Amino acid sequence: MLRKILAISLMSVATFATADTLDIGLSNTTAQFKYGVPSTLAGKSEMYAEFMYNDKNSIIGGVGLLVANDELQVPGLTIGIGAKAVAATIKELPVRKNVSAVALGAQVRYELPADRRVAFAGEFYYGPEIIAFGDAKQYQQYGARAEFSISPQMQVYAGYRKTQFTVKTTNTDVALINGPHIGVQFSF
Repeated sequence: MLRKILAISLMSVATFATADTLDIGLSNTTAQFKYGVPSTLAGKSEMYAEFMYNDKNSIIGGVGLLVANDELQVPGLTIGIGAKAVAATIKELPVRKNVSAVALGAQVRYELPADRRVAFAGEFYYGPEIIAFGDAKQYQQYGARAEFSISPQMQVYAGYRKTQFTVKTTNTDVALINGPHIGVQFSF
């Protein structure tokens, strides 16, 4: 079922492609791929699909929408609010668990005014028990990163990310990623 949801999600997002971004993030234990397309809702809004797997054969996929606007009072500051739906198969527990959630979140990004090539970003998403499904009690994702633009079409970054579900039956937190990562984002 997770494969069907991910396939439908990727196809629905891909049909809106006009100016796309591809983000590839890696750590020692995970690989994450995110494909985004601009949305016409407001400001710098973006629709995206993401997929991640780890060295314990757990996978997570999702689709989301982030609506962001530049803060005119503070040059270089962008604030965004978003929502996403995620589904995962967690294989690192004694019994495989299928979890999913709808999460609300925020993102803040600040480009240094003196040098627009350097930026810092942070994000937080939370899916409480009322909108967590399957074996999930809740979902959380947060992270921060420093970015450097090599060119207008390519950015490299390094940061920290944690993505976890709380499992209902055992009330334990299972992190799919928890630690540093590096990556590259292409715009085309």
